Amino acid sequence: MVRAMPDRLQRWWPLAACAAVLVWHSLRFDFVTDDAYVSFVYSRNLAEHGSLTFNLGDPVEGYTSFLWTFVLGLLDFAGWRPEHAARVLGTLFGIGTLVVAFRLTERLLVKPDEDRRTAWAYVPPALLACSSGFACWSSGGLETAMFTFLVLASIDTYVAARWSPRLLRRAGVLLALAAMTRPEGLLVVGVIGLHRLAGNLIGKRIKPTADELLCLLAFLALWAPWFAWRWSYYGHAFPNTYYVKATGKTSPGYDQALRDHAWRYLWQWATQVKVLWAAPLWLTALFGGPWRGARAAFVALAAPLIVLYLGYTVSVGGDFMGLHRFILPVFPLIAILVVLGLERLTGFAPPRWVAPAAAAIVVVAFGITQARLTDASLHPARGKLAPDKVDTPAFLIAYTENRAAIGRAMEPCFRDDDFSIVGGAGAQPYFGRMRAVDVYGLVSDKVAHQMAPTYARPGHNKWGSHAILASYEPTFVFVCYFIHSKAETPKGRFSQQGCDAWPAADWERVTVQVPGLDGKREERDEASAGKDAVADRYTFLVRKDRAFACPSLSVTRP
Repeated sequence: MVRAMPDRLQRWWPLAACAAVLVWHSLRFDFVTDDAYVSFVYSRNLAEHGSLTFNLGDPVEGYTSFLWTFVLGLLDFAGWRPEHAARVLGTLFGIGTLVVAFRLTERLLVKPDEDRRTAWAYVPPALLACSSGFACWSSGGLETAMFTFLVLASIDTYVAARWSPRLLRRAGVLLALAAMTRPEGLLVVGVIGLHRLAGNLIGKRIKPTADELLCLLAFLALWAPWFAWRWSYYGHAFPNTYYVKATGKTSPGYDQALRDHAWRYLWQWATQVKVLWAAPLWLTALFGGPWRGARAAFVALAAPLIVLYLGYTVSVGGDFMGLHRFILPVFPLIAILVVLGLERLTGFAPPRWVAPAAAAIVVVAFGITQARLTDASLHPARGKLAPDKVDTPAFLIAYTENRAAIGRAMEPCFRDDDFSIVGGAGAQPYFGRMRAVDVYGLVSDKVAHQMAPTYARPGHNKWGSHAILASYEPTFVFVCYFIHSKAETPKGRFSQQGCDAWPAADWERVTVQVPGLDGKREERDEASAGKDAVADRYTFLVRKDRAFACPSLSVTRP
């Protein structure tokens, strides 16, 4: 045991260094985005009421992250609030992905019966730790890091089953958990299933093995009962977000605009993570064979999975959040392909120093580009609505912190019978403990199923009509708002769609001063001019017969 310790330290300290870089890098962002709070509302209601709903008594599946939401609910029940637990868990899953990427790369480059190890296995974790997108969404509060870990762990276990077929059963469990975390998990299941089927046909083996059947049974034993429960509970085969993004008759030009947005999103990803610069490396990994054994199996699996995942991303229009959250699960696969290509190319160079020098150059060069990207993404000048409809982390942070400030300040102001119409169904309803629906229909069955898509921006595709929103009999309309610095209420500044439909005879504008609110950080049109002004006044609509008053806040009316 004493003699083995130095070998263990030598094996793990570079990976520990990568983990430390990732923790430091993720703490550069250290935020929870507004969309994460949608799931947090469900988690809290599960913990406090045993009901996985946004509004109690109204089961609408306004999340696409069941397992993440459920785990956070359990932790909330144990006293660990979701907004804190999500950051820690996200970082831990990010570190777990580094470990799995290391282990998978070793499997591909070192035969199980060989006693030697390869330093190449440390390069994918190093690239991931340097990646701005990977670090950002190891923070962020969303299920992204958990899903990425489960996808890569499924692939690693599937590859390892070449030497130990019994591991297929574990792969079935991991795939089920991935599919219960994100709907895209079924895409991964399909690709792995087709890969296995193709391998069996090439090997002229038609009859499935016992381990293959047990893999399928393990998957179905977890996934099928859960799917049956959620369909019964929520009343629909797909999450509410699917109906928001992918259903309804579209207007002329909408589909093209959505595809254009998706291609801009992919181009931004390709340029920011230098995928094109690395083309000689990953192309060598794909076509620089002949490959055999585990490496050949991995390449044949990773290539179609990446292509299909990117194709799926285009089909749904991409995402509105910056730094590539939606396609993060392909990051580890591309990092491993880059290393496989680099290892192949440097294998033709006799001097022993060529390989480590090439690896160091790739990691350092990539790290420099990502450090610049992180700085640019967090720069205060980026804290504004993006003209390309892809919001930077700086804007997401400012937007969420402002809505959290509003929710905290107004939480004592609400009554049990109040109902609100909001824009973002995240931090403001969570901290305000508000009953609410959002105009985009993420937590509204009516908007999701009855409205047609009109805006080619993922997650914001639909906008509830006044008739639908009024059917909820709201007392507050927070989607009609502006943030300003002057004490007097600005006139005629509501520019949001449909705000004129709320008649002045029944609704009034109310202004409250919110501690911690600073609309200037968002650089929105609603923020009043003035270099040193703090836009901490929040004006919105309240039904007149509500006679709104709040002892904890200063309330003014025009």
